Amino acid sequence: MRSIALTGVLFIAAIAMNAQQRLSLTPQVGFENSTTSINYNNLGSFAPLNGEFNPQISLRLDYKFKQGFGPYIGASTSRSVVLYNFSDIENGMSLYSATKANMQLRLEAGYQFTTNQLFFNKTRSSNNTSSSKATKTKSSCGNYSYRSSCSKDYSSKSSRCQGKSSLAKKVENKNKGGWVRLQPSVGIGFIPSPKTDVITKTQGSQTVYEYRAGNWNTAFMTGMGFEFGRNKQRLVNVSVNYFTGIGNMSKQTVSGVSDTKTSYANLESNASAWNMRIGIPFTLAEKKQAKQKSVNRVKKTSCSERKVIEYKYRCRQ
Repeated sequence: MRSIALTGVLFIAAIAMNAQQRLSLTPQVGFENSTTSINYNNLGSFAPLNGEFNPQISLRLDYKFKQGFGPYIGASTSRSVVLYNFSDIENGMSLYSATKANMQLRLEAGYQFTTNQLFFNKTRSSNNTSSSKATKTKSSCGNYSYRSSCSKDYSSKSSRCQGKSSLAKKVENKNKGGWVRLQPSVGIGFIPSPKTDVITKTQGSQTVYEYRAGNWNTAFMTGMGFEFGRNKQRLVNVSVNYFTGIGNMSKQTVSGVSDTKTSYANLESNASAWNMRIGIPFTLAEKKQAKQKSVNRVKKTSCSERKVIEYKYRCRQ
């Protein structure tokens, strides 16, 4: 499982680094609430520690295709492991101590979908569209008050040219304003080197058993992101995610001898968590076609320049 997860992460990283359309890097901060439960000798599950909020930092690199789909890779902090200590195997379910383990590095990889922009000012956009149509109709009528045919032709073309310019500006203004994109995702989490599940140590003359509950190495992850922006600028990304451990969660057996009697304890744990993150997305690479179009637009002759050239040419003839 470890080799498969690492291969998947490296494969997605190779795709992302060769991307030529849109590559984004998003540093994030937030918090994570994890819950770890233990099943002791099949007597039912219980949580030695209630769900605790821990600070979290993360970094995500994602690549988006034209259709909105794309892979992502990332890394974040994780603190879902609970150190469960007991010395009396027969009464380990009631006589114990529990503490949170240290932070761990969690790798993340998966697939994400990004919707189109959902604007907040739809009513104002529709009003702008209707007014732009009215302006176009009025402007395209032209002004034929001049006696000269040359001046008449120029005036007509000038009015139509100005009408088209105002229409283009209004259409451009229609797309301005606040918006949000939805980003559902699904993936896996991976911890490279989880520690041993059960450790036996001696404190004084007493043997103490330490069980690392929630010591997963692979987890299933899903989440929903909300990317907010204005006009063509991406401003902030807010995401809510959930994971549950699925790897390295097998049952562990602890045995001890007391007064020539051997006792056994079967331990099994489950770990899950949800987190909320906020970050600022940075676009690292955009479409080459979009850049080419912008260059072509600059090279094209403006509307005002075209009407002057046509006027001079017609009047000379």
